[in-house]
Amino acid sequence: MRKTALGLQPRISVVIPTRNRAAALKRVLYALEKQDSSRYSFEVIVVDDGSTDITPAFLASFAAQTPLNFKYLLGKEGSAGAARNLGVSRASGDYILFLDTDTIPGSDLVRKHLSLQNKFANSPVCIMGRVSMSPELEVVSQARLWETELDAGDGRLEKVDWWTYRTANTSLKRELYQQIGGFNPKLIAAEDTELAYRLAQRNVRFYYDSSIHAVHYHPMTIDDYLFKGTMYGQAVACWYGESPELRKDLAKRYGIYAVEISTGKKIKYLLRAIFVNRFTLPFIVLCGRTCRNIWFQVSDSLYKCAYRYRVRRAFRESLSTVSNN
Repeated sequence: MRKTALGLQPRISVVIPTRNRAAALKRVLYALEKQDSSRYSFEVIVVDDGSTDITPAFLASFAAQTPLNFKYLLGKEGSAGAARNLGVSRASGDYILFLDTDTIPGSDLVRKHLSLQNKFANSPVCIMGRVSMSPELEVVSQARLWETELDAGDGRLEKVDWWTYRTANTSLKRELYQQIGGFNPKLIAAEDTELAYRLAQRNVRFYYDSSIHAVHYHPMTIDDYLFKGTMYGQAVACWYGESPELRKDLAKRYGIYAVEISTGKKIKYLLRAIFVNRFTLPFIVLCGRTCRNIWFQVSDSLYKCAYRYRVRRAFRESLSTVSNN
């Protein structure tokens, strides 16, 4: 790590997990070099979690020439949560700021997070900024367009529910993170929401400031989108098994079947299973692709229908495996 002026410790540590996303990571790191905050006020920690592309070579080259207080670590090819835990374990800032490998920060992002964290220095809070889709990806071929946007009002700073939390462009006290043990390394998705739940149990409040802006640059095909659904289904099965008190809420949020849901929702689940299953899924995806350029709204609904099926199927299969073991 590069030493800061006069040996001062950085106030905030930016932690970024990455794996085989060199092109996007370059954009993120170059944007961090252009922050309007003093480079002595923050450090940047990248955890390379088993990349097989040019990421290792790029990080070595970047570390040798960047003016940032920068270091990179080698992960153990686990989950993104495990990689973040490793990064935080080597952080020295009072606060942790999470960015994803494809979340490009605005030039004032670090300064605004640090300013708000200082404002709430005596309160347990998590600050969330806005993440919008890159204009380069606002095309119909992109399988996911708006899901990164937080459904919140236009106020500069407002309190939001912990369910809305997603990791990228968020900050909190390092002490709070350490108190709850960081991310659950067993979750390959939904690890951000599960972390937020445990933070909320410690009376942490969540605030959203739309002026803290980052751009999400993650090209995604329909196959990528469906694979993400599988990941979420597997992760939610693990979470469901570990948090019995949340099972009804998890079933409602992710559309999964649980004995805790009402009879009406069980009937809806059965109807979905009749019309959306492994036999009809290829046809649903084909229809979505065919009408993508003609009737986008219908295509988007079909894609989401297929995605939710993959979540339900992976959840059911993963829960069955856990039960058998």
